[in-house]
Amino acid sequence: MPHAVPFDEASRRRMHRRRAVKGAAKLTLAVGILGVLVWNLRGDDVFTRLLHEPKQWGYLAGAQACILVAFSLSFVRWYLLVRALHLPFTLSDAFRLGSLGFMLNQVSLGSVGGDVFKAMFVAREQPGRRTEAVATVVIDRVVGLYAMLLVASAAAVFASELAAQHAVLVGLSRAVGICLLVGTVALVWLMTPWAAGPQVRRAVSRAPLVGGTLARLVDAAAAYRDHRRYLFAALAVACCTHSLLVTAFWLISHGLPVRPLDFGTTLLIGPMSLVAGAIPLTPSGLGVFETAFAQLFQTVGGTLGEGSMVAITYRAMTYVMAAVGATYYVLAHGRIAKEMHDAKQLADEMADEPSPP
Repeated sequence: MPHAVPFDEASRRRMHRRRAVKGAAKLTLAVGILGVLVWNLRGDDVFTRLLHEPKQWGYLAGAQACILVAFSLSFVRWYLLVRALHLPFTLSDAFRLGSLGFMLNQVSLGSVGGDVFKAMFVAREQPGRRTEAVATVVIDRVVGLYAMLLVASAAAVFASELAAQHAVLVGLSRAVGICLLVGTVALVWLMTPWAAGPQVRRAVSRAPLVGGTLARLVDAAAAYRDHRRYLFAALAVACCTHSLLVTAFWLISHGLPVRPLDFGTTLLIGPMSLVAGAIPLTPSGLGVFETAFAQLFQTVGGTLGEGSMVAITYRAMTYVMAAVGATYYVLAHGRIAKEMHDAKQLADEMADEPSPP
């Protein structure tokens, strides 16, 4: 018995190191992908054109507005999902924590990323309802990804004639459609009473690599089973979010010195690039999204350099929202640092708790 506490502390330190190593590995991969992308552009005049050729600032300002509104809607989506479970939460909390979480997802290499910080903040306010607090963030991610697949599939149908001209786009459209079908079946099943029983939770928790995530998803589904109207509302908001992001791609292509995209083409390659960026290989899809967009831009008749220019400009514009989170952090550094410390401790406590039978 005397050795139990040291063992727990040692286990926690190992867990923190693993998380830090995983974060560092993701960031290294992102830098490597971006490095390869830039290396492939050597000899191209893409950066010279970006700096010296005239730009349409009205289009670029419109793109920035679309991106800020889109991310703001994502915070509203999370607010709806938290309020669905009758947890005390305000819209200002959603914006403050959402922007802070976005910032942390860009820069954090430690054990407290943006999602953990958001979930643990809500859990701290309701210690008896920690599972529900974590469920809000899990379901928010699921709804966002599902809406992304929904928009991408709708775009593939809308621009089917264009997609049919390129074998790569045909294959991607089919892959997205299959993912949407699988996701729809999974979500319908998760909303049924027998999907979240203890036997199911134990079974999915044993899955290699993703067992913990699947178990949390089962818990989240159980928490939201009686609140479907909030899920549908959140899904509608998420579709608006991704539609605004696609519009931002179109505006950026018209604002930069590149071959402008028509909206149908943007509607096809934009959501597919966002789906690629949602693959959790790098922080916030850094490098993965840019490469996917540049390759698809080239596929529909542009150049790799022009696609990279649009994608990098979009990425830079998203960091304006991260700057909002950084402003919150600077203005209330002491309180937020304490909240992050508390979130880390609470995450450790929840990791130590035994799974429900």
